[in-house]
Amino acid sequence: MRKLSIGLILLASASIAQSASQVTLKYDDGTGVSGELVGFDDGIFRIQASVGLIAIPAQDVSCIGAVCPEGTELQVAAAPVVLTSLDGNLRIAGDVIEFVDGEYVLATEIGEFRIDASLIVCEGEGCVPSSAPANEEPVSQEVFLVNGTTSIEGKLLGLEDGAYLIEVDQLGTLRVDANTFDCRGEACP
Repeated sequence: MRKLSIGLILLASASIAQSASQVTLKYDDGTGVSGELVGFDDGIFRIQASVGLIAIPAQDVSCIGAVCPEGTELQVAAAPVVLTSLDGNLRIAGDVIEFVDGEYVLATEIGEFRIDASLIVCEGEGCVPSSAPANEEPVSQEVFLVNGTTSIEGKLLGLEDGAYLIEVDQLGTLRVDANTFDCRGEACP
């Protein structure tokens, strides 16, 4: 979970630092390329991508981003969502292009994003229904980590590299060795 939070913070920082002319060009097969739109002439996109300056014919792709030339935008059914990280620190708004392999694929003003559904809370028309039955109470994330007379109580954020990530009031997020502590609670793996 810590890697997700750091990754989302870096993603947010990178998106703030990105140019206002950031786009994603998406092929019919679902693949695509992202970069800064530096020109669009005679039906040819010119974008500065991570591999350098590239030219792509408009008839081969759809454009995702605020600066897409008229008539080249990806046409998606209105499925707006707001995805919020589990810790609430990051929110991304966009339209759902597809939901595949447990990931939301979003068209946003700064291009396409793929976000693991298990790591976010989704709000909006385009949200994929949870697999839990509607009448079933959500599983509490509260757990107790116990080792002899030592116990730690908090919200389980995940299990990463053999350690529990647990959010503890007034202490923040702690990393606790899963081989040393027993986990007790509904959210325990």
